[in-house]
Amino acid sequence: MWLIPALITITIISVISFVSTMRIAKMTTERDSEKDTPISKTVEEYSTVLNPIVWVYLLFLGFLGIMIFYYWSIAGY
Repeated sequence: MWLIPALITITIISVISFVSTMRIAKMTTERDSEKDTPISKTVEEYSTVLNPIVWVYLLFLGFLGIMIFYYWSIAGY
């Protein structure tokens, strides 16, 4: 019963992880020197929001909330 929602959640998590990894790999190959590039203002201001691990936790908590709400609505109090 939970196979399809679990597969959808796993797919979303995998896509977010893949895109983040490719973005980081691209930034690493474009680097001109051995020194680190300065951090952009967007990352400084929204460092938590742009963190992919935070997104994975939010997706997991959303999926867990849906499961809890579903079982609560079937079983009642």
